[in-house]
Amino acid sequence: MGNSSSLPLAATTSRLHGKYPSTPRIPGVNRSMAKCFALLCLCFLLLSPAMALSQNDNATSRAVRVGVINLAPLSMKTADGRWEGYSVELWQDVAARMGVTFEFQEFHTLEPMLEALKQRTIDAIPSLPVREGLETVMDFSQSYLKSGLAIAVPAEEVEYAWRRIFEAIFSFHSLKAIAFLMALSTVAGVIVWRLENVRNSEMFGGGHVKGIGHGIWWAMVTMSTVGYGDLAPKTLGGRIVALVWMIFSIVFIAVFTASITTTLTISELKGKVRGFGDLYKVRTGSIPGSEGFDYLTRQGVAVVSCASVPEGMEALTSGRIDAFVLNEQILKHLAKRDYPGRIQVLPGTYDEYFVSIALQQNSTLRKPINKALLSLMKTQRWTELGNRYIQ
Repeated sequence: MGNSSSLPLAATTSRLHGKYPSTPRIPGVNRSMAKCFALLCLCFLLLSPAMALSQNDNATSRAVRVGVINLAPLSMKTADGRWEGYSVELWQDVAARMGVTFEFQEFHTLEPMLEALKQRTIDAIPSLPVREGLETVMDFSQSYLKSGLAIAVPAEEVEYAWRRIFEAIFSFHSLKAIAFLMALSTVAGVIVWRLENVRNSEMFGGGHVKGIGHGIWWAMVTMSTVGYGDLAPKTLGGRIVALVWMIFSIVFIAVFTASITTTLTISELKGKVRGFGDLYKVRTGSIPGSEGFDYLTRQGVAVVSCASVPEGMEALTSGRIDAFVLNEQILKHLAKRDYPGRIQVLPGTYDEYFVSIALQQNSTLRKPINKALLSLMKTQRWTELGNRYIQ
């Protein structure tokens, strides 16, 4: 009992609580470690914005990779290797306003260029239709052009319209009808001459050749309903023949006119596309991956794949396809510049859409580009570009 009571109070208290004195602490160590940790955190916070700024500067200083394809008048490669066109020059003005450098990367077909943007190997495409299917894999800038799909067809139907009319009139079918008409007119003229040459010799007399000639002339002018009145039968028999001939002539002329009209209509419609509804019955071409190809497919039109615009236009002129569907501005420009008199673009557009600059998904270039575009649209330069390339 005496030994227990002689223990120090602190030790007794420690035993009562199940504790024992801890090892001695080194003064100031924990405090120093805390200060070091706080200093490291502060340095990290201070250096993080600088590192981020440095990364942004590197990204900005890197040339923007711009995918281009030869689609006049939007983008065209000159003989000396330069790029020009409506969308190309628009991009150049936008890049200048943004203060960024860029480099063009050429593609020969549309699908690889779209894939390159999806895979982020390029940063932008100057012109691309805004489509719902692409919105999930890329971003678009402010739209700068309203366009639509047009139909290009061979222009031969228009250029040779008059020649086709003459061909229809002097076709074998028409010539047979004309020969039959001449034969009947001769028969009617001879009959009237025989009936009129004695009692009406002043009109149908003058010998066999002259009298028969008068009779044929009367039959022709009567049939054509011209009726000059210089010759007219006076005998009862002659007038009966004239009455029958007039009734027959009305029927014959109606049939002959309908026949010629039908021939001309069939010739005019043969191999010609007049509107979108005719595309279901002919060979229609377009470029895979384009708005035209997708639209035709959605509408149930069988589409012939053409790898490029030049290939599609050549297929149209050579007769491998009957119609070529693509962007309205592109078709009109090519028809006027490279295929005058050989290809025409039908009036009207289909599946109208807007054209924008295509960007990588979540691209940081989107806002600066939109700002530069909206600024450019207020200038005379914007009007000049439209007047020069878009008609």
